[in-house]
Amino acid sequence: MKKIISKSVVILLFITLSSFKSNNDSGDKIIGKWILPDNIRIEIFKKNNKFYGKIIDLSGFNDGQTKDVKNPDKSNRKDELIGKIIISDLEYDSNLKQWIDGTIYAPQKGIELNLKINYANGNELEAEASKLFFWKSIVWKKYSF
Repeated sequence: MKKIISKSVVILLFITLSSFKSNNDSGDKIIGKWILPDNIRIEIFKKNNKFYGKIIDLSGFNDGQTKDVKNPDKSNRKDELIGKIIISDLEYDSNLKQWIDGTIYAPQKGIELNLKINYANGNELEAEASKLFFWKSIVWKKYSF
């Protein structure tokens, strides 16, 4: 009887640890608040297994800019930047351990770029934005109030 209970405990422990590992490897470590260049603060969240980011604070951004004045669509230039979704459709690839196939809108220039996140740990992540043959990697820092 003790052997059966021991084996059951071992199997249950294995199943629990396996599910914990798969949950840890879901790419969720990018969820949270981050400081981007030019003092844009965003919050990354997950929806339908994709990651999105919205602007939550603009303190110190672009000489006090609060509207989307560089938007290529003139009808959107009066839109507020706070609350604007600037990261879209980012997916976690567990084989590559990277977040891929997303886009990021840069309100400083009014352009949309391809986005990939190469790594993330508890305090920083490396984002790589590209357009055609040009790319740039930038480290974002974790933000807390």
